[in-house]
Amino acid sequence: MSVTGSARTLRIITAGGATVAVHHRALDGAGRVIRDDGHVAALEKAVLGAFTTDRPCTHKTRRPPSAAALAEAARLRGPPATGPAAHVVIDLSAYTATAARLDGAPTDESRKG
Repeated sequence: MSVTGSARTLRIITAGGATVAVHHRALDGAGRVIRDDGHVAALEKAVLGAFTTDRPCTHKTRRPPSAAALAEAARLRGPPATGPAAHVVIDLSAYTATAARLDGAPTDESRKG
């Protein structure tokens, strides 16, 4: 394989010096892929060959979880929590009172003070 400096082509060469393939390169960072005409034809052939008018497969259908799945999920989660931690309620009244006392966002001057 040989690439010379900022060459826009990549040549794959055998040990005997025969060129096996030549690929054109996009500029580094261009976010592009340059495809050889043969590659484009092969990709098109693969896509069209896979095309079908059959009904789409059903494995992508979203279904509610089965009873077995729900039982397994409950087993993985473990027994329900009990005690005061089971019903945690976060009271934001202290936060609200503090926020109400503030005029606005702190400034560099208020931090130096």
